Amino acid sequence: MKNNKLITWIGGLALIMLGMIGCNDTLDGTTFFTSDQMTIIQTLESKPETYSSYVEILKKTDFYNAFKSYGNYTCFAPTNEAVKAYLMEKFNVESVSQITSAEDIEFLKIVVKFQTIPTGRGTSGFVEGRLADTTFTGDYLTTSFLKGGGIANVEINRTVGLEEYDISASNGLIHGINGVLDPYIDPVPVVMDKAGKHTIFVEALKQTGYYETFSVKFNALGSKNNFTILAESDVVYAQEGINSFNDLVSRISPNDDDFTNPENELNRYVGYHATQNFLYSRNFPDDAFVNTVLPRNAWKSLKTETELRINETETGENDTWISLIINESNFPAKNGVYHTVNKLFTIFTPKPRHVIFDVVSDQPEYQSRLIRAGENVPSTSWEFIRWFPEANKRYLQQSNRINLNYNVLDVGAYSWIEFDTPVLPKGKYEMLVCSNGGNSARAILQVYWDGEPIGSLYDLTLSTAGKGFPDEALMESRGWRHGYKCITNNAGVSQYDTAAASRFIITKELLCPEQKRHVIRFEAVKAGGSPIDYIEWIPVVENAPADDSNCYND
Repeated sequence: MKNNKLITWIGGLALIMLGMIGCNDTLDGTTFFTSDQMTIIQTLESKPETYSSYVEILKKTDFYNAFKSYGNYTCFAPTNEAVKAYLMEKFNVESVSQITSAEDIEFLKIVVKFQTIPTGRGTSGFVEGRLADTTFTGDYLTTSFLKGGGIANVEINRTVGLEEYDISASNGLIHGINGVLDPYIDPVPVVMDKAGKHTIFVEALKQTGYYETFSVKFNALGSKNNFTILAESDVVYAQEGINSFNDLVSRISPNDDDFTNPENELNRYVGYHATQNFLYSRNFPDDAFVNTVLPRNAWKSLKTETELRINETETGENDTWISLIINESNFPAKNGVYHTVNKLFTIFTPKPRHVIFDVVSDQPEYQSRLIRAGENVPSTSWEFIRWFPEANKRYLQQSNRINLNYNVLDVGAYSWIEFDTPVLPKGKYEMLVCSNGGNSARAILQVYWDGEPIGSLYDLTLSTAGKGFPDEALMESRGWRHGYKCITNNAGVSQYDTAAASRFIITKELLCPEQKRHVIRFEAVKAGGSPIDYIEWIPVVENAPADDSNCYND
């Protein structure tokens, strides 16, 4: 046992990487373990009546020894009956030994990667929606409780149930499943097309060209696309008196059949049904806007105690807000997910409202976990962030940080950095920014809005006294406000009580004459660290009460 420990620590990581990228099992016949508790392989082999077929697959695909080595995996292991049914369906064979072609074995390797998460994930972490960590194929698995409460009724990817769960091994957890999890191969439109329940909307995707757009799996920068599509099913359309694609055209774009023209109303209607944010039902924001593929337009997302409301009016009266039909939603694909809405989903124009933009958490790369905390990446890794000169930068996320969502973009030593903002409803706003500042190593910045300089210099070198902290009136006269009381770290320390987390008032007179995205740039007058937390826009309302800095959701 002791002799194996040294080998485990030195060879374990190399073994994991070799195995999980599909190389030959160079350590065949060698056992790696660090305790008397059985490994995943040993546990599976102790139940041949249930898992012997999956063990055969692991051997054939060169992953057998990966599950004998040091690590912390979640292994979704299909039963013998499940494997037999899958082999017949996919390969028209009855046993693993009958799979001999290199192409079929390569596909089985993808199957194994798709059944495996590189962290331990017990059923206590199962939620209605996606799991927190991706599989070795880079995809999210989903769990659903729509068949009733309790783990016994959970479904993985809306198709497979649990036979056993939370089986502990020395290198992870095993969940026995009654079906093989089929890897995501098709993009969202193809998955919808094959399901056959959204034929009118799918035809609209094809006629407008969005079928091809939403089928692209990787963007020009090489990052994975993740589309979220909200769609009316044929049943929902029928409730609106729409029973064919021609009926939809008559309703949305009766006098213009140039459907690929971006100004065409059907084209705009379809573009409004999608976002590049990765949103299962539980991931919709509690109270915020979601940018859509249609430029200058967004969804308004509001969660109550009982439901998700999309595009609720500000008055709450005569509302035509829509929601998701949950048992027809959360269907994953290789490049995203789709949901079914319960009403005709038309373009909504909201009134000005308070928008707070977390420059890290609101990025699609963060939401898709393509970029993780502490990972240094170039600006080209982000779609909506740019900086110059080019250098690798990171974001930091820790529960002891007094930042919104505990994270901050750790940037500095740049000439400029700029962000594409969320879609802002047209109106008049105050604009503020919160960074971590307060010592001589910090930057002094000029802020630009759509290429034009606005406001006075954003000076992060100011001391507590220089800002006038904590005197609210003095701070306001110098262009600063307290941070929010509701933004705290895990020790309960709030931004309101922290001078370094004060908000700088960029301008009190920002006019946005149309609903759209904008570009905000911070250009260095004095270079230095300027870890940015969030930017916010507060509607200017005549005779409004003073901001009490309690919570941005108030």
